Amino acid sequence: MLKPSMPQQTEPASDELNSMPPDAEHVMPPELPTQDSALEDSVGQLTRVQSKLVDTLHALQLLSPQLVKDHNRAVRAIQEALTLVGDTDDSEAIGPIDWVKFGERLYQRRTAAGLTQEWLAERVGVTATTIRQLEHHTRRARRSLMLKLLAVPELNLRVSDIELSAEMSAGYRHTPTSWLGPTYDPVGMITQLAETMNAQSGQLEQTLVYIDHQSAKDWMATCSSPEYDGEYRDNVPFATMAQRIAALVGDQALTMTALGCGDGRTEASLVKHLQQKLRMPRQTELFLLDVSHSLLNAANRHCCDTLPDIRTYTIHGSFLDMPKMPMLVNPLRGRARLFAMLGYTLVNLSDELRYFRDTLSCCSPGELFLCDISIALAPSHDRQKILKLDPTGSGKLRPSHATWLSGPIRRYCQGAEDVDIRWELAPSGGVPGSYGFDAIARVKMRDGRPDRRFLMWRFRRYDPKLLSDSLAELGWKTIERIDYGPGGKKSLSLLLLQKQ
Repeated sequence: MLKPSMPQQTEPASDELNSMPPDAEHVMPPELPTQDSALEDSVGQLTRVQSKLVDTLHALQLLSPQLVKDHNRAVRAIQEALTLVGDTDDSEAIGPIDWVKFGERLYQRRTAAGLTQEWLAERVGVTATTIRQLEHHTRRARRSLMLKLLAVPELNLRVSDIELSAEMSAGYRHTPTSWLGPTYDPVGMITQLAETMNAQSGQLEQTLVYIDHQSAKDWMATCSSPEYDGEYRDNVPFATMAQRIAALVGDQALTMTALGCGDGRTEASLVKHLQQKLRMPRQTELFLLDVSHSLLNAANRHCCDTLPDIRTYTIHGSFLDMPKMPMLVNPLRGRARLFAMLGYTLVNLSDELRYFRDTLSCCSPGELFLCDISIALAPSHDRQKILKLDPTGSGKLRPSHATWLSGPIRRYCQGAEDVDIRWELAPSGGVPGSYGFDAIARVKMRDGRPDRRFLMWRFRRYDPKLLSDSLAELGWKTIERIDYGPGGKKSLSLLLLQKQ
């Protein structure tokens, strides 16, 4: 819109200036209204009327219907008024709008009312393509179109359905994309790591093997090797599993949370396959959770680069604290939720069954959990057969793993001279049918001090059926299981669980 023009002023003669009283030169003659300024004021008044009607509609929709004699009729009356005053302004829509949420609500309300995109488009004076673009949030509605959509009684579209939440509205141009978990304390974790490494012996808490930058770099190096990709990443049946997940999600949008995401490459691969199967792929949102800042940063960068069409958020913290993170556990309306613990992260849990029973008790019925596991190669009770059939029983670590796991000892154990790490068969126990190996570090010390022994990392294999049976007793039913592995070997399994 043109700015109002300033009326031209004639400069007074010098004798007039001399005759003016003191400070008179600071008194400006009043501006005369122009056609442009009058038009701008009129449009501003109309905008304020529209905003007040929207506010009234919002307040009325939030009222209990019992408080108004004919609540539905009152709502329709305001919607009709919005239609009558909503045709002249084509500026941006009212208030901060969550466009993804708006697209979801528009699709859900339209289909629930049995309306076609063509019918709705004709009703509000646009093309069916515009409605389609709004529902897939590839286009934003102008004020006039938004008012018309709010005024369609069949949609029953509420202002509260499309506005950003209050806490997001205050800074909606800078919506947060990253959070710190309630117990995230990297300095404290480094201190704990150093204290453990300088004791005579001990067990290293599993998240600490990734916590410093060099450890994260070493871990990414071992997980980026051709050997690791060929054994663990290249054969994951994500295409088949994505189709199953999409069938369960149906007409809803998907919120996926990657628990212990590491470098995010496995999770990004899953989301790529999901995007090909979901009915509302562009409305997917992805939460990445990891305790390592370095790994989380790498995962976020990779997912933003490879998944540019979806919203990605990061949370620095531990998946043990998940119930304390409202953005991950608050109930969702109009969305399905999938938790994914991939990269064989399940072994980082000291007690898998209690994690599902207690920590994940915050999950709602119907929510999904996807994990990958290594399959047991021998009966869990036959330790001799385990050592004979399982290649891990040889005790040798992959060289890149040895570099990664020995790093914290070399950096934090004062007086360490040499480190030797080998696999040892773990004590019996845990999930029925499972057995594990522990990466045990023997540290030779200088100056004749006694050698030290540390449990650095754990590895575990499971009987998929017994694991599924155990989880079913805790309310997590296995609804899809796909066994796979390199070279056609069924050494790995992908399990999709659903909270009952």
